[in-house]
Amino acid sequence: MADPVTGPPAGKIFPRNLTARADHVVRGNPAASRPESGVDNCFPGLEFDQRNLDKAFFPGLTFEFQRPDGAALRAVGATGIAAERGLTDADLPLHLWAVCGRTTVDQAEADIPTFSCTNLGGLDVWRVVHDLMPGRIAILLGPAPGVSSPGAGAVDGPLNDFRRGERSVVQRDPDGTVLAVLVADRARYLDAEGVIDPEVYLPGELTRSLCAPWQYDFRDCGCFYWAAAKPDVVTSADGQVPYVNFQRADRTGVPPPADLPTAGGRREQELDYPAMLHAWNDLAVVLGGQESAGVAPPPPPGPTADGLTRRQVRDELNYLATVEHALSVEYLFAHYSLDVPRQLPDDADERTRRVHAAATEVFSIAVDEMRHLRWVNEALALLGQPPNVGRATRIHRQLDRPFRLEPLTPAQLDWFIDVERPSQGTASGVDGMYVRLLTTIDRRPDLFAERDRLVHLLKLIIDEGGAHFHRFTLVKGHLAGLEPASYLRTLRAKPVDALTAGLADLSDQNYALLLDALQVTFALGDRAGGQLLEQARRAMVNLHETNHTLAAHGVRPRFALPAGPPPPRPQG
Repeated sequence: MADPVTGPPAGKIFPRNLTARADHVVRGNPAASRPESGVDNCFPGLEFDQRNLDKAFFPGLTFEFQRPDGAALRAVGATGIAAERGLTDADLPLHLWAVCGRTTVDQAEADIPTFSCTNLGGLDVWRVVHDLMPGRIAILLGPAPGVSSPGAGAVDGPLNDFRRGERSVVQRDPDGTVLAVLVADRARYLDAEGVIDPEVYLPGELTRSLCAPWQYDFRDCGCFYWAAAKPDVVTSADGQVPYVNFQRADRTGVPPPADLPTAGGRREQELDYPAMLHAWNDLAVVLGGQESAGVAPPPPPGPTADGLTRRQVRDELNYLATVEHALSVEYLFAHYSLDVPRQLPDDADERTRRVHAAATEVFSIAVDEMRHLRWVNEALALLGQPPNVGRATRIHRQLDRPFRLEPLTPAQLDWFIDVERPSQGTASGVDGMYVRLLTTIDRRPDLFAERDRLVHLLKLIIDEGGAHFHRFTLVKGHLAGLEPASYLRTLRAKPVDALTAGLADLSDQNYALLLDALQVTFALGDRAGGQLLEQARRAMVNLHETNHTLAAHGVRPRFALPAGPPPPRPQG
């Protein structure tokens, strides 16, 4: 990274995101670049190759799945259970012979399945690894390729017994042959800041092995891959020629030439690789197997041609900042209302696992809403406005509902789904409000000199809102068939003793501290570095822990807004 005083050398790209390991917290990558938003495709893939992410599924070890004979161990790190048991790179080559771990939430500890790698190629082994849930797993390593290995039968006793007993063993025969059973928690790929661990994944590793650019795939790939959805032979737009090569290079003939019956002949008709890179957008839209002569784009969503004024955009963003705050708190309260422990015990029953999965999703969405609050405040700063960490008393515009803290009843969950429902217009949902702003700003670069950055921020919020809708539907699936009384806590409005009274006061203090820290951090922007944001994160963690304890004692977290005006905006 370039020296922050002298600046980057001429012509050098200056990294401005967390994954590039900036020396302080700066604006990060878009939501679409996060692992959970990626397409689970790796043959090869689109955004990134999932096999390159799962290569580090076992802490301290690096595997390779891009091979026909199974999964090979490529490196042994200096930390982790493997290193503690004396395994080193000198013991390689080793291969993955078997894996034992939970793949669904309803599996009991005694029945955790073991998957042998016998007769499995690298892609099939990766599919098993990719399905492993967080928690304790056991792996078996041996010297021969996994596809021809004896699998789990190489050890005495079920591999699940090793997993449950925390038994990690490295056996060395006199001839140097190594057989190892290792037990650890399945690796989590993001660090505490929500960034892919730069100590594990070097720049470019997640995208290596992809086909790039994608037009190569589109031209050549057939069945069982994403490009297989493209037409091969179509009817001409006028309907006169029933068999036309969709990828033909000459698109001037009327009627177009008929498709040729031989592979070589078809190839000569088609766009070659360089031409496909530049002319792919000349390919016709196909509806019902017939090319369209032209498709008029739909009218853009949003307001009238006049749009909003700059002042109206500022006012709307100020209101939306308070909406993001309100929704985050509503989601947090709903999370605390679920009667499950913070950490899922290994012996949890099916109901507990399902409710815990729902609680985890709801909390993750609440954290995303806090990030939306940050992005809206970045947009306000671009427009020369002071930060806003106020909280809406009503969520209105197209929706109209007062802010209130409610447990996650079926009715409340349906409200969350409705408020996050993607609209792609301005007629419904919170994201509909952002669509209106986005349309106005995008149309008026003369009015918004900050257009590019503003549009980027608003698109991030709209895209993540669509993901929230999907994740709340997952919550509904987790809770389906369960009676609300079986998973909701009974929460009293007032503390019942000195302990809960103290916890309630501490919760309010942490909430006030969090809002103060956010106010100052948003005001300073990049000048705040990472220190103030870290203080806000710590306040959030303390608030979260206190509220969990309070709810476990049967008392509602209050989320009482602090009295008095917010701290002054920093100057200079």
